[in-house]
Amino acid sequence: MKKLFTLIGAILITGSVMAQKPSSDSPFSLEGNINYNSMDGISFTAPSVRLRYFFKDNMAGRVEIGMMNTSINDSTGTSMMNIGLGYEYHLDGTDKMSPYFGARVGFGSDTDAADVKTSSLAFGIVGGMDYYVRESIYVGLELGLGFGSTTVGDADAETTFGNSMMSAVRMGWRF
Repeated sequence: MKKLFTLIGAILITGSVMAQKPSSDSPFSLEGNINYNSMDGISFTAPSVRLRYFFKDNMAGRVEIGMMNTSINDSTGTSMMNIGLGYEYHLDGTDKMSPYFGARVGFGSDTDAADVKTSSLAFGIVGGMDYYVRESIYVGLELGLGFGSTTVGDADAETTFGNSMMSAVRMGWRF
């Protein structure tokens, strides 16, 4: 087992030494995110998938979709879906690292076991970086500040406004 971990570590180190940012021939990237959102206190939000399109070498548009369905004892649980749109401006960085900043807008909807519906609308600014471990494979971090509105219920809807901090750990492939 020790030899296996040593071999995997050597392959990753060797690959990251030779890694570089992909060329402009690869305008798309697909990534998976694990997100943290502080708007509702300490809670992890649904893992999500993001597709980016680089319309210039340093500018990208992005679409993000997240879903989660939890069930506890068949009597409680939630179903959640969110979608987001955004823009990224990538700075020069280095051969392996691509720092960026941008903006995003998102919409979310969830329903709990008692059929109470909640919807949210959020706007935010983001900053992050992609670190290429291979020419087209990267890991990344993203931090953001946002402002959002959450509405609970249908007939007697209660709307609240608040600020939030967001973060994401990402792994992606550029093609």
